[in-house]
Amino acid sequence: MKVLISDSSILIEFSKRGLLDKMFQLEFEFAVPDLLFHEELIDLGAYTRSDLLGLGLRVEALDAKGVDVAIAYQVERPALSLVDSFALALASHHGWSLLTEDRAMRSVADSKGIAHRDALWLIDNLLDAGILSASQVVAALATMRDDPRCPVPKSGLAVRIRRLGS
Repeated sequence: MKVLISDSSILIEFSKRGLLDKMFQLEFEFAVPDLLFHEELIDLGAYTRSDLLGLGLRVEALDAKGVDVAIAYQVERPALSLVDSFALALASHHGWSLLTEDRAMRSVADSKGIAHRDALWLIDNLLDAGILSASQVVAALATMRDDPRCPVPKSGLAVRIRRLGS
């Protein structure tokens, strides 16, 4: 089964929309760095960290070499947080894909040959798998569009809303 290393923004956005349980129904395994799990997943709305583990979230640790790689990523790209660089190092080490909306993370991933996906790709998979209906997807996308703190590009949201709403 394909493993996706998620950053906190994906988990938070899907939590806000009540879609975390749906996301874990996909044919992927989701994982996060241990540092992210303990430091950044504080407000998940109706979900708790225990809920995430119960849904199947994997919490992965880096060995000493992996920590060195993560720190090198952060030195190379100071815009990355330590947690972001841990996620990149995990994805790189295991050959897993990164799941993020963060531009700096995607840029480093591109430069290092690390595959990456985003929230809209995940939404597309939920629709294609029949886990969400088109109307459920449009409703979720509309709440993302209307949330000024949502990091998902508004243009991508608008395109999908138009395509599915017609």
